[in-house]
Amino acid sequence: MNASDLWWQAQADGPLLLALFDADGRLLQANAAFRRAWALAEDDHPTRDEIGEAALAAGIGPAEAPVGRALAAPGGREESWRDGRRLWWVEQPLPGGGRACTGVDISALARPRPPAGQLLSAQAGLELLQSLLSDARAWPLCVATTAPGAAADALLARIRSEDGCARLEDGRLLLMLPSTGPAQAAALVERLGGLSLTEAQWGESATELLLRA
Repeated sequence: MNASDLWWQAQADGPLLLALFDADGRLLQANAAFRRAWALAEDDHPTRDEIGEAALAAGIGPAEAPVGRALAAPGGREESWRDGRRLWWVEQPLPGGGRACTGVDISALARPRPPAGQLLSAQAGLELLQSLLSDARAWPLCVATTAPGAAADALLARIRSEDGCARLEDGRLLLMLPSTGPAQAAALVERLGGLSLTEAQWGESATELLLRA
């Protein structure tokens, strides 16, 4: 067993998204994190274009991915994903024309917060929520949602400067309450009126939390 085999085995179940492609762009090998991200079965070996097309059809993967582009271009690139994560991808050439692809979740890295009182799009709201879920400083964390079609102006005028608000794709308003425990969140929600409160659980993703909200 050579050093590269030992390295691959050590990373096989880790958080990095790892994949090897041949010179024709077909997947040779990928670890569990990469396959979960792209919804690939253990014995799937599609081409890069096939990965991109399947992800687009399934509504997963990068939020803005042109048809036919499965992964990042050579070099390093940040991508916003539909589930709210931010991923950093690096590709390196291999002997024989193939490529090694490495992705890492950078959702927890500090980034500028949206201005207070701004209504975010569904995608921007997912990204902010995922960033809060990944940041221990934002805990305890609660979210609240309105009925579909609720007006945003009155809510935006009454939330705190540290809170975030987004219009979800189903028409609901999502209010994100960082550094706010259930008791304090309940008092805020009662004051704002008409919202359903949900406490975040450590380790869940933005999409998992919204399924409970």
